[in-house]
Amino acid sequence: MSITKLEFNQLNRVLDEHTGIRLNSNKSDIMASRLSSRLRSNQCSSFNRYYQLIISPEGKSELDVFIDKMTTHETYFFREQVQFEFMYDYFRQKKCRNVPIRAWSAASSTGEEAYSIAMVLDDLFYSGNWSVTGTDISPTAVEMAKEACFALSTVQKIPKKYRRSYCLKGTGQNEGTFTVNKAIRSHCTFSVDNLLKLRTVDYSFDIIFLRNVLIYFDETKQNKIIDNIIHRLNHGGLMFLGHSESLRKKRAGIELIQPCIYKKVRL
Repeated sequence: MSITKLEFNQLNRVLDEHTGIRLNSNKSDIMASRLSSRLRSNQCSSFNRYYQLIISPEGKSELDVFIDKMTTHETYFFREQVQFEFMYDYFRQKKCRNVPIRAWSAASSTGEEAYSIAMVLDDLFYSGNWSVTGTDISPTAVEMAKEACFALSTVQKIPKKYRRSYCLKGTGQNEGTFTVNKAIRSHCTFSVDNLLKLRTVDYSFDIIFLRNVLIYFDETKQNKIIDNIIHRLNHGGLMFLGHSESLRKKRAGIELIQPCIYKKVRL
């Protein structure tokens, strides 16, 4: 089903309003492709009818699906593993800290990144004095992260020592999947939030992963997101960006210590 320029602009405004993401005009075919199944499921004869549905009170649940369809959830366990190795080495010297270590997966998608962080922190701070917070714009992705049920084919991305310690193979109706054990999951919380106007994250962190997020926003919104993130990073804490991302504007108190890895220092 083809999408008109007007319909694309209508749906693009909804996407921008709820996520801060605004697609370029050359992405209309991508939008149409991602949403075509939703039009069929909701018996909408056009994208305009679908637009009318998701802005209506009756369409709240479908709005969540729309957001999920139009945001990217490409992720896997221990993505860019060198960053996890750096985090481990950096915090290994801090095992005797009396305050909790807090980590934030700021675009946690379906949870693979957050649980990867959790495995490393449990390996470092096996006393349990740590926590991981995961947030994402997609309610559907957040629910999947909470369920922690992953395709067994993805387990090979997890280092062997962590697979043995933290991963449980599904049986019966869960055959072909695995989950993360309850001890790890008990330290992880997930919620829906928007990095441009945070509501659920009201404390600071020692570790923040903000990877493969900034590339979807214009420079003004990138700066706002970075400011929100840095405000919630403790002194001495680490911020991790994706391999294709960097801070365009130099910020006082933020020091680049490895490619795509920043440290917050006292002025």
